[in-house]
Amino acid sequence: MIHETKLAFDNISRMLAITRYDIEHHQVINDQSLNIHGQNYFRDVFNFVYGCNFVSADFETKNAPCIDLIDKSRKLAYQITTTRTKEKIEKTLIALEKIKYSGYEIKIFYLLNKAKPDEKTRVDLENRFRINLSESLCDYTDLIKSIENLEENRLIELDKKYFRGIGYKYTDDIVLNLIFKHLISEKKFVKKRYDDDFGTIDTDEKITLNNINSRIAADINKGLDYTKIIEDIDSEDNLLTDLRALIIDDLYKEILIENLKSKVSKNQLDSRTVIDLHGLANEHNLNFNKIISNLHETIEDNTEINDFNTMNIAWVIVAYFFEICDIGVHQS
Repeated sequence: MIHETKLAFDNISRMLAITRYDIEHHQVINDQSLNIHGQNYFRDVFNFVYGCNFVSADFETKNAPCIDLIDKSRKLAYQITTTRTKEKIEKTLIALEKIKYSGYEIKIFYLLNKAKPDEKTRVDLENRFRINLSESLCDYTDLIKSIENLEENRLIELDKKYFRGIGYKYTDDIVLNLIFKHLISEKKFVKKRYDDDFGTIDTDEKITLNNINSRIAADINKGLDYTKIIEDIDSEDNLLTDLRALIIDDLYKEILIENLKSKVSKNQLDSRTVIDLHGLANEHNLNFNKIISNLHETIEDNTEINDFNTMNIAWVIVAYFFEICDIGVHQS
């Protein structure tokens, strides 16, 4: 039972993360369709998890501004949104002033990360509406805590009823695509032309050249089985160009510089390209097991979806860039 409960909880956490990344991408292209679907989906999930009897507010009335779900028996209302502005919070809380919602508690559930108002805004809203704002704003982190506290049988039932069935549409290539877009979503890249000729050599030879230990070599080789998926994604909107800018010119470069600081003066590191840093790393015999492990951990820290088909996604990304010689030295 404990094993089945863990599998159910892990799947629920994963599907919530994938769904969030999907909504995040649709927001970028100004497609609100998943927001509408999310309102009905989370209505059913909330009813199951919290034992509520929510109905869609627009089912009760043709005009229910800023209220999406309502449970009359509990006097509880929800707004489901992705908008994190002060104005959005105000428009939702104003519903408390309507006679029909007298005595109601209103919560705002964010499909993405919850709003984090500054202290001045928090005090202003709490004084105006006489509420505890932190208790009124919630997102997936609050939901997942409530799910984790469910009895084992209920948690397993929740997974079977609302989460296991939606996984079929998120194939490996779709999951990777969403993860890549999430990773680069907070980075504003100028499309770069890469003139560094890293060349290619056999991966096994490169593992030997970089003195990669057996554990990391095994992870890289397993990741190579999935790199074809990454190559197939490349046709869309220069996605790999942006991903390379993040993984290589940002994260990996920063790790190289950090590891070279004790070997090389700062003025020798400034404005150096990655290939220059590789040369210095080779010259000073840096430990690429440590560097690659650090990169793997950094990628994992930037995404909540860590695996598919039991394969660690961060290692797939590392393996891809290792294979094309963007990571690690490729000549002695």
